[in-house]
Amino acid sequence: MQTFKTSLAFRNPLGIVAFVGALLFAVAAPAPAADLKMASGYPDANYLTQTVRDFIADAGQRSGGSLNIELHNNQTLVKLPDMMRAVQTNQVALSDVRLGNYGNQDPVYILDAIPFLAGDYDSAQKLWQASRQYLTDSFAQRGMKVLFAMWNPPQAFYTLKPVSSAEDLAGLKMRVYSTETRRMGELLKAEPLIVQFGEIPQAFSTGLINAMFTSPQTGIDTQAWDFVEHLTMVGALFTKQVVVINADVFAKLSKAEQDALVEAGKAAEQAGFERMKALTTEQLALMTEKGVQVAQASPEFIEQLKRVGVQMEDDWKAKASAGQRAVLDAYLGMK
Repeated sequence: MQTFKTSLAFRNPLGIVAFVGALLFAVAAPAPAADLKMASGYPDANYLTQTVRDFIADAGQRSGGSLNIELHNNQTLVKLPDMMRAVQTNQVALSDVRLGNYGNQDPVYILDAIPFLAGDYDSAQKLWQASRQYLTDSFAQRGMKVLFAMWNPPQAFYTLKPVSSAEDLAGLKMRVYSTETRRMGELLKAEPLIVQFGEIPQAFSTGLINAMFTSPQTGIDTQAWDFVEHLTMVGALFTKQVVVINADVFAKLSKAEQDALVEAGKAAEQAGFERMKALTTEQLALMTEKGVQVAQASPEFIEQLKRVGVQMEDDWKAKASAGQRAVLDAYLGMK
């Protein structure tokens, strides 16, 4: 008959107490915190950065404090064009990816940069609804999960002289920020050049550019009043970036942490959109205070831009696949 030896720990009452205590501690001890790095492209005062910080705080609170996300904003860790690759390779767990930087990879990434395709707030939301699933699937294929979108505000032309029509832009060395806005500049007979956000002041000071197309927010971030005298608001488009997380990193989080990120992302998307809408008037007032002449585009100029937008939409359709054109069709069906 086989016999079993009782360990010394169980023959000793004190050993039993210690063993049970260790088991209870193991059960009660909290799971280790998830420490994640996030890269972002904009300064502290930028509302996009503020939205990201709110998202991080909200995710931490929803997770009961187990999610610790360390933000490295203003391109201090990763440059804007490298954000997607940094998440794919897990250099950072999360980042905000400016879709316009990747227009050569997928036409849907720059659909929102066609002038007046979605030129008002309601249309900007509808375009996101129509493209969300496509973009989510596209990023999933690249090893990333989309958490939420952020919008850039209505756009403007920054120049040294007033702009009353498209002819006033001809020949200007104009900073743009995506392949699609570069195409717009070409159709307007300017000399467009893609210049990254952090390089704008140097590009102006060295004469590489003497005009730009961007939002009031970017004008403030780059202190455009040092280089231009006029800002002509056209609205026209609301380009986006998406906040993404490395899919493998996300999969390793607890269910509670995953839910916290998803729910915090939903809240940040809504709050960020409302923040963007509220800021434009305030930002234009600041530009005026700094000495920039702010004006709304003339009806003639708007009509010229709309014609450019129609041509760009036709060009977009010609290079898009059937699946990509389906995104545009879905959006147009919502209008």
